[in-house]
Amino acid sequence: MNEQIQHYLQYIQFQGTLEPSIQLLGQLQTKHLLTIPYENLDVALNRGISFAIPDIFKKIIIDKRGGNCFELNILFSWLLRELGFSVTNRYAQFWRNVAENTPPEEIPMHQLLLVNMSGQYYISDVGVGALAPCKPVPLIAGYQHREGKELYKIDYDEANGWMLLEQAKHSWRLLYSFHDDANDAKFAPRLSKQKNKIAMIRTIGGRHTMMNNEFRIYEGQSLTTYTTNTEKEWLQALQRFFHISVQQ
Repeated sequence: MNEQIQHYLQYIQFQGTLEPSIQLLGQLQTKHLLTIPYENLDVALNRGISFAIPDIFKKIIIDKRGGNCFELNILFSWLLRELGFSVTNRYAQFWRNVAENTPPEEIPMHQLLLVNMSGQYYISDVGVGALAPCKPVPLIAGYQHREGKELYKIDYDEANGWMLLEQAKHSWRLLYSFHDDANDAKFAPRLSKQKNKIAMIRTIGGRHTMMNNEFRIYEGQSLTTYTTNTEKEWLQALQRFFHISVQQ
């Protein structure tokens, strides 16, 4: 194992056997989500983004930042491949909070991973940031996946391809969809045009979110909202709730 992989595993606080298995995949995915936030600060601050592994590794592991779905899942897929997993990157259309009449070219693009374990594919995704599975989900039409109070379902049709749905009250809501040929060779990353500064991270008891100067702390059934009034307060809150440091 090279030093970069050791550094990566130490950073997400993983200890244990590294023999590829569905159990190991789930442990790595969960550790990653509890350590590394989704954040779009480089995009919101009009900074450049690189999808090269050395650059992503430096940004996220060395400089202790987060990233968007492309950065996060590209880096995680590299880790998995280095550990011996069979991984395919897939581009998806991200439907959460998208209006029904949104033109196809304006639907946010997402990246996820498909991991092949003994012929069975699993969705493994560390790039959503908000509520989404923390464990691998088998790619089987009709399969329902529960994590605590969260319930997800896999479905398939010709129009949308594979779909990951989330339970919303008493109905199913489409989270994202993708086709079997939606791979790196056919698509190119299309970054979100979101101008708001956003960060999200899972915690053991809930999650932390940030939009601009408003921080929301979800723990169990409770919600605490914290608003910063100065840049100094904002940077301190970013460090406190997401363990990241960024200079504007």
